[in-house]
Amino acid sequence: MSESDIEDENILGHFQEALLRAETSKEVKPSPGVEYACLRSMMLEPQNTTMWNSLALVYMMSDRASDAADAIEKSLDIDTSNAWTWTIWGDLLRQEGRLSEAEQAYRMSMELDPSDKHTARHLAALYSSRNAQPEAIELLQLLISKTPNDQELWDFYSFCFKRLKR
Repeated sequence: MSESDIEDENILGHFQEALLRAETSKEVKPSPGVEYACLRSMMLEPQNTTMWNSLALVYMMSDRASDAADAIEKSLDIDTSNAWTWTIWGDLLRQEGRLSEAEQAYRMSMELDPSDKHTARHLAALYSSRNAQPEAIELLQLLISKTPNDQELWDFYSFCFKRLKR
């Protein structure tokens, strides 16, 4: 049995334990909740990055950054070519104030999926915050070409242009 198989077995054991606790806990309401549903789904497909990414999002919404990071790292262990994973990783890092690492994650996501508007928007903001206005403007032009009626994008584009002129 490889080290990876042992790690997967350990993780499955943790999920089974979490499900058992959730089922027997008095705190769990009749509707077990999103985290419970994610854990249950992951028992069926432990190598599915979508499940890990979903769990990471649940943890992020619950202010459990460490658990979210663990879920994203597991997703990246399974497959590094999933743009959504890199976007979620960037979102988590950005929330933690780790901006240069967030920028790297967003760049990776953009390499894998150049059409992702969410990632492009956040990457443009990070570029602008470190005064890399030409890069921010380039991304904003791409976004504006796809959604020309988005006033927020135009306002941000104008802001970046003004900063560039200074």
